[in-house]
Amino acid sequence: MKDIKVIFMGTPDFSVNVLNSLIDNTNVIGVVTQPDKLAGRKQVLTQPAVKKVALENNIKVIQPTKIREEYQSIIDLNPDIIITCAYGQFLPKEILDYPKYGCINVHASLLPKLRGGAPIHKAIIDGYTTTGITIMYMGLKMDNGDIISQKSIEIEETDNVGTLHDKLSLLGAETINRDITKYCKWTSK
Repeated sequence: MKDIKVIFMGTPDFSVNVLNSLIDNTNVIGVVTQPDKLAGRKQVLTQPAVKKVALENNIKVIQPTKIREEYQSIIDLNPDIIITCAYGQFLPKEILDYPKYGCINVHASLLPKLRGGAPIHKAIIDGYTTTGITIMYMGLKMDNGDIISQKSIEIEETDNVGTLHDKLSLLGAETINRDITKYCKWTSK
């Protein structure tokens, strides 16, 4: 899989395990993440978690403020596939249509339930007993693409948002790692 050129798009800690899995198993040629932001009481300019991982691995980082207007540098990298995980912006059609293997998303719920942001929080608040990861095609609307695969886990009574976050992050990395080889073999534009 090292011949597959991947652009990874993600921002928070949740995305780091997925990015690390892709670095280990594919050729990650670029990471797209949100711009650095002021954080904390002292308002310190802070890099997104995935940017730190990308820089540690000498991977090009792109941080568009508005990806719908600032996407050419992503296309110029000529990716075979774009994989997102908690990126935080809607991708324009120009990006979605570009890679030969398309754009897929790692989502922290068993779609179609819990579309959108904060699916881990919603699963806990709504009293779900199972949740999981969905690997899906990306579309122009939020979490509306066809499902490629899913992997579920039980929500234990002792789980909270933090523990479930960590379990799903690892499960996302495991699931994308398991499925990307199969996906790229049978999917081509």
